[in-house]
Amino acid sequence: MRILVLCAGNIGRSPLAEAMLKHSLATALGVGEGELADTGVTVSSAGTAAPEGHAASGRGIAFAAECGLDLGGHKATQMTPEAVAAADLIFCMDRQQLAAVAALDPPPSGEARLLAGEGIEIPDPHHHDDKFFRDVAARIERAVAEWVPELVDRTRAPHTGTIRRPNESGTL
Repeated sequence: MRILVLCAGNIGRSPLAEAMLKHSLATALGVGEGELADTGVTVSSAGTAAPEGHAASGRGIAFAAECGLDLGGHKATQMTPEAVAAADLIFCMDRQQLAAVAALDPPPSGEARLLAGEGIEIPDPHHHDDKFFRDVAARIERAVAEWVPELVDRTRAPHTGTIRRPNESGTL
């Protein structure tokens, strides 16, 4: 399963979500993050308007470090039609990224979803204070935690059809 995480600049939300997904999936699958690809899972991130090559935001790096994650080597990557086409699942932070994915020709074969759930956007913290950024990071962390069981199930067993998201009671 190839997962692509999108935000606008690929310097805040999507690299943090990428790191959290890699860590959480590797832990749940009982492998190291460096062995995640051996399970058939890859996670990458990009931006719809990425400043190509820029580092992750300082606040993103600091919050990731508090969670035991390292964004120090991250470099912003622009979303490409090829990256989207290669993804089985595309997590977007807001409707703008969903629209950018939907506008591609040909459309992606993978499923594009809002990371936080149907109709729930994770706002861009770029021009906001630290408290706002921390809230956004916590939203990403919760969303990742909600997705991991379904993603692990999908990794462990053949699955056809669409990825189902647990509802509020935790059932599919």
